[in-house]
Amino acid sequence: VQAINLTLEERVKTRTADLAMARERAEVLLTEVNHRVANSLQLVAALVQMQMRSVTDTAAKDALRETQSRINAISLIHKSLYTSGDVTNVALNDYLGAMLGNLETAMKKDGHTAILKCYLEPISLRTDASVNLGVAVQELVTNAFKYAYPGDKPGEVRVRLKRLDDGKAELTVEDDGVGMGLNATHAGTGLGSKIIRTMASALQTQVEYINRAPGTLARLVLTTAPA
Repeated sequence: VQAINLTLEERVKTRTADLAMARERAEVLLTEVNHRVANSLQLVAALVQMQMRSVTDTAAKDALRETQSRINAISLIHKSLYTSGDVTNVALNDYLGAMLGNLETAMKKDGHTAILKCYLEPISLRTDASVNLGVAVQELVTNAFKYAYPGDKPGEVRVRLKRLDDGKAELTVEDDGVGMGLNATHAGTGLGSKIIRTMASALQTQVEYINRAPGTLARLVLTTAPA
């Protein structure tokens, strides 16, 4: 009996070691996949940049620039995955902070003078949901930069992410600009607004727009990863 027990223990140890090794190989492979996807998306963004430089139509340039920003937002997700130890969840404060920093730089290069301020609590979200949220936030902040302050008047765009009760989180994008009464682009029917609605639907939520007079606040509530 003792010999049988020893044999079973050895088999369990061997099986456990094999499973641990297989899991490690899978994690390494997934990290490499995320690395390659991020690099491929950066290449696509660079090609869009080249195309943007070759066109003279202002509307076409703007469309390509926004496309490039969307690609970069998704690329950052994969970059955060291969540089972190967690391939299933994304630290939103790090991801959104990096993405919004890049977006502010791009907006200022285009001549927009608003100042972006971020207040992001450390909250995690599953990877697929983080992609949807990142694209939605990208569109909301871009809209605020472009339309809240006509004539590139100075102002602020504020992004807040905070934890709520029952595993929820609240994301808001707020400005002190002209508001929705004079400018309905925030909740209009353009491509950006359609993208926002689609991303919110994928998150099983919706964006609430509040006319603050002055300014507009866009708010969405989502389910987060377990703390």
